[in-house]
Amino acid sequence: MMELNVFESPGQEWDEFASRYTDLIFYQSLWSEVLRKGLGGQPLYFYLKKGSEIVAGLPGILLNIKIFKILYASLPYGHFIGEKSYYSTFLELLEKEFRKIGIDQARIAGSPLLESFQLETFVPVTARCTLLDFNRFDKEKVRERYPSEVRRAVRKAEKNGLFIKRADSREEVETFHRLYLSSMNRNQAMAKYPLQWFYGLYEMLVQQRKADFIFAVKHPDQYAAGVCVVYSSTSVHYLHNGSDESFLESRPNDLIVDHIIQEGLTEGKAVLDFMGSDPNDLSLIRFKEKWGSQSRDIHTYVKNYHPFRCKIWEMGKRLASTGVGSKLVKTFRG
Repeated sequence: MMELNVFESPGQEWDEFASRYTDLIFYQSLWSEVLRKGLGGQPLYFYLKKGSEIVAGLPGILLNIKIFKILYASLPYGHFIGEKSYYSTFLELLEKEFRKIGIDQARIAGSPLLESFQLETFVPVTARCTLLDFNRFDKEKVRERYPSEVRRAVRKAEKNGLFIKRADSREEVETFHRLYLSSMNRNQAMAKYPLQWFYGLYEMLVQQRKADFIFAVKHPDQYAAGVCVVYSSTSVHYLHNGSDESFLESRPNDLIVDHIIQEGLTEGKAVLDFMGSDPNDLSLIRFKEKWGSQSRDIHTYVKNYHPFRCKIWEMGKRLASTGVGSKLVKTFRG
């Protein structure tokens, strides 16, 4: 007999199931607590049982955003895991459950590190994801494998007196958030993630050495740029970044990526996951690829269960992503 259930606080049973199919931290119960604490959402980890055995699962977070109920499965990655022969049955039962609990929109995100199940009743939205295979490097001669432009950029950062520092306090989380906001404002983009999100990453992951905020610093009180990385057992995920425009000529971002690569090799990681990019953001994709990375398309599968409400939601997101809209969002947030 097949039965659909959901963990609202996933734990050992979920982790034992998920670990048979992926080592990505985004599928672990710990990540559900990061999402709960950082975004204020309700974890919903759906699973299909055959007898006493879990045969398929989908991690998710339900966000109640004013009048909208959006299920993200998950952030940044989440998709079906388990025995593929059960996925069609699992999807059929999931869609009934989504309607039952009043979800307006479901977003099921693929991963470049896992094979995704194509959801034929959903609309695929494409992103460009970039991966750097660490096997291309000799641990003792990493920089020799960089293109000449990258070597020059890293040397320039060092000559300008920049050095690497890890965050070790909540105050530095606030510093990172300011750098993140600076980058979003410079790019006229909506700052989707609040300070509480970064506190959650720090408190739940950094202190367990499962994530880091890595800065390029000029002096103890001059932070040029920062990157938030999250660690799976075999991969490093470049989750967020931010920078101070006045330091960009000193190439702080290049220095940080060089550090991430060097440290990843030392710790035996296999890949640096630069995460997804808008396919039209060619300058960002070029920055990610210049290290010798390869890019590929990944899809987030989207389905609107209440089309009119979702149309309003999507219009609001598009407005908020413009320069004028981001200013309005800041005004309403106070």
